[in-house]
Amino acid sequence: MFAAAGITLGAAACSSSAGGVPGPGALSYDTVRSTAEKLQTDKQDTCPFDLDLAKALKAAGIPGGITPDHEGGHAVQGSVGDGLPPQPWPSGASHPASMPSVPATPPHADIICAYRAGTTGLNIELFAVPQPGTAVNMLLPGIQRAAQLSVAGLQQFATEQPGPGQTRLVGKGTAALARIAPKGEGDIVLMLSQDTGSGEPDRGLTGEPLRKAAENLVGQLR
Repeated sequence: MFAAAGITLGAAACSSSAGGVPGPGALSYDTVRSTAEKLQTDKQDTCPFDLDLAKALKAAGIPGGITPDHEGGHAVQGSVGDGLPPQPWPSGASHPASMPSVPATPPHADIICAYRAGTTGLNIELFAVPQPGTAVNMLLPGIQRAAQLSVAGLQQFATEQPGPGQTRLVGKGTAALARIAPKGEGDIVLMLSQDTGSGEPDRGLTGEPLRKAAENLVGQLR
């Protein structure tokens, strides 16, 4: 429920780096959605848009190779959603007086590319919506899991989101999030994160090197 309410939150600027991030026009919501729709039937193990994780890790100074993670079938998965109109709050749920209903959810497109670096899972997630300023908020539950955030930490992140062209670490440094200025209307984010499950994070894939790798990935979207 917090994620739904969070859609109304504004995206605040932060002090993250903007280096290597392409300007407006590199990618559109329609392009991400059509690619995600195609991936639902045309299964593959190569990340679309020429995203090269091995190249990004090398540029960030992270040693070792990667392999596609086929645990879920194919390494690359795509999904789309058509959105929902405003919904009544569940009976008994508390909510701000200014929000008489759960906010509408815009359509979205989601692409996940899963890899393994040794025994550690690494996921690239590209998430796009046609409505400006809402992609991060819709992705908050996934960000919380990937970054191992507490509820308080998630609330703080929701009010200190990266702006377009910014890439920043989240939580304990197991996730890095970049906001991409899209072609036309909309909002696009790329998240690079460890799939830690219940185990301990890989320290070699945590922190600033992970952020630099995410920044490099966004720079590949040309």
